Amino acid sequence: MTPVTDTTPATRPAPSLDGRSIFITGANGFIGRALAQRFRELGATVGGVDLAGDADNNVVAGSTVEPGTWEGALAGVDTVIHTAALLGAAHPLDRSREVNVMGTSRVLRAAIKADVARFVHLSSVAAYGFDYPDGVDETYPVQVCGDVYTDTKVNSEAVVLAAQGAGEIDTTIIRPGDVWGPGSVWVRSPIAEMLKPTGFPLPSGGNGIFSPVYIDNFVDGMVLTIASDRAAGQVFTITDGVGVRCADFFGHLAEMSGGTIRTLPMSVAAPLADVLGGLLRRLGQPSDLCAGTMWLLNRPGTYSIGKAREVLGYEPLVSIDEGMNRVQEWAGETGLITR
Repeated sequence: MTPVTDTTPATRPAPSLDGRSIFITGANGFIGRALAQRFRELGATVGGVDLAGDADNNVVAGSTVEPGTWEGALAGVDTVIHTAALLGAAHPLDRSREVNVMGTSRVLRAAIKADVARFVHLSSVAAYGFDYPDGVDETYPVQVCGDVYTDTKVNSEAVVLAAQGAGEIDTTIIRPGDVWGPGSVWVRSPIAEMLKPTGFPLPSGGNGIFSPVYIDNFVDGMVLTIASDRAAGQVFTITDGVGVRCADFFGHLAEMSGGTIRTLPMSVAAPLADVLGGLLRRLGQPSDLCAGTMWLLNRPGTYSIGKAREVLGYEPLVSIDEGMNRVQEWAGETGLITR
């Protein structure tokens, strides 16, 4: 990929978070770590929970499915940001429901019990399903479609909205696009698949639409969300504001890594991904390949961020070209790619 000059504006949203106490579930994850770092830079006290504790960063060990073991850490917290979830469609339905739906409900109940003022829930643009109009916005109905990840995200939103409707706690639902950047699953997993002899499969000639949101842009949106009283009771879609052909987005990753992309008809790609991904998982090799992933890579359009722009003042600053430059630099430094 030809290097692109960075034209990213230097100024990012920087409201003061002095005096704020924020608690993040999934605090050791890609998104959780990025949020915690920025919130601390803006003056907040930040803690969290994850399966493994991290005393240096005030992260306690625990499961969102069993908050009774750590809910004391919510004392004095004013905002809970719930990022913890099983990502993707390659998990069994019962396990995904336990974590994504029941886990959300239990963390929410713990926050209400601790008199937390705001609960910010990370859902997904997957809640719109795989059949929606291009440029869809928050007024469009979410829909279950038989996909594990989609359906559990839709149900988790219902849990949160019920608490908001009952007046138990102020909530905000965020529907992130495809969060990417150095170290993200949307970088690591595709490159890993591209470097295998089977290559990285893309359905329908790679003409499905990918809706990226670079991690720095997403954190900007989250900063604006927790700093705004207008965000209470609202749902926001946050992406980079563009839709990109999957063949173009992942083509950048293939070019920098020397990996292979294979395009297949959807009628072949979905069942093949199920078979291949299932085999890899049975052999103990982590893989996100499944029919649901192929449907995700075959979406018909992108999503509007008009509401986030109008209500929050959100504006994505890091372009896709610049993000790819940063990913390539990181991948080279970490040895993920050797070209």
